Amino acid sequence: MVAKVKLLLVLGILLGTIVPEAPAQTPVRGTVLATFGDAQALAVDPRDRLYVADAARDVVEVLGPNGTRQMVLGGSGTRAGAFDTPSDVDPTNGQILIVADTYNGRVQRFSEEGQYLESLPIGPSNRQSGNTWNFEDGRDGGAVQGDGRPIAVARDDEGTLFVLDERTRQLLAWSDLGRSGRISEAGDGRLQDPVALAVGDAKRVYVADRERGAVLMYDTFGTFLRRVSLPPLPTVGALTVHRGRLVIVCAERVLVWDRRDGLVAEHAVTLTEPLVDVALHEGRVYLLTATRLLRRKGW
Repeated sequence: MVAKVKLLLVLGILLGTIVPEAPAQTPVRGTVLATFGDAQALAVDPRDRLYVADAARDVVEVLGPNGTRQMVLGGSGTRAGAFDTPSDVDPTNGQILIVADTYNGRVQRFSEEGQYLESLPIGPSNRQSGNTWNFEDGRDGGAVQGDGRPIAVARDDEGTLFVLDERTRQLLAWSDLGRSGRISEAGDGRLQDPVALAVGDAKRVYVADRERGAVLMYDTFGTFLRRVSLPPLPTVGALTVHRGRLVIVCAERVLVWDRRDGLVAEHAVTLTEPLVDVALHEGRVYLLTATRLLRRKGW
């Protein structure tokens, strides 16, 4: 027995420390539906239409569930209906589409047919004038620009619009799509690097903060409530709500959190590039990277 131990020690010195290999993760098997240049965000509406914000072309593409292109909104520019780095999209109930037009400093609203409706400038300099929606007929969209950097948008069932401003690191809110002029600011120094936003049930708003590696919970008035109990999330990049549960998207995993039960699932995602966003609908999971949109069966 002693001789065997000595032999193993000698072999260890000669060959180096032998460390058992971790089980290999099974790559995600999915169907590639579409390709992009620099996809930033993904969303799905109740009719299973997919929306992808592509910063490389400054467009929002509307796709069918099989990846068939149905519509392309935007294009580079400052005019009404054009984008400069669209970073997020919320199709709401499928009748109104809201886009975070980041470097034009505004949020734009479109009809379900893709017709431009109006813009909301984001940023401190615009708040003195009420910061309300402005209608433009397409002659000069530059007048609707703000000095903020909206990177995430979401609307709740009551019509309240929530916007994350990267420049001020604040969560902003307008009731009734801005017409009331109410602006709520949340954070109180709590937000350090906000990257994503989602609206849940029970009047809860969730903000992902990459610097903190966490998700923070607010009410719809912008009051900070608490930090969501989750493991560290250093690569968190997107949030969505599906069937009342919060879905947290990180570079190589997707977590599912429930207000009553806490963390209920964690799915490893092994792709050739980091995961950007996820959408779930009718038993299917749509996975978005910077260059590809994939579809697979639900978890």
